[in-house]
Amino acid sequence: MEAWMWIIWLGIFILAIVIETLGTDLVSIWFAAGALIALIISFTGCAWWIQIIVFAAVSVVSILCLRPLIHKYMRNNIVRTNIDQMIHSKGVMKERYDILHHGEVIVNGVTWTAIAQKEKDVLEPGDIVEVVGVTGNKLIVTLVAKGEK
Repeated sequence: MEAWMWIIWLGIFILAIVIETLGTDLVSIWFAAGALIALIISFTGCAWWIQIIVFAAVSVVSILCLRPLIHKYMRNNIVRTNIDQMIHSKGVMKERYDILHHGEVIVNGVTWTAIAQKEKDVLEPGDIVEVVGVTGNKLIVTLVAKGEK
């Protein structure tokens, strides 16, 4: 059986590479690494069960050690949009917000529809708010300071 194991490892390696090319999330490349190492040691005449252990070990170690590093590197290239810059900005409520009505807030001189982070909050015109998120074309805001009446 050991004489034919190299064919199995080569097949697993090719299959894992093909599956990896179909996706973008680094799912099967780790198994390709395990299959490649198992393929290499299959030529040394090791028993088939040792090859399987090596395949499993290399695959698991690759997933646990290399995947977080590579994901961290790949996520550095995410381009943030201008709407992401709105988060943590301060604004002034222009129209009242309550559970039944969307309010309006002025942030950086632009009027936006606003909803409160806590649904039961009531925000009055003149209240100072901070943008904590964006959903669609609405800013999710939280109260920073009450405005003067």
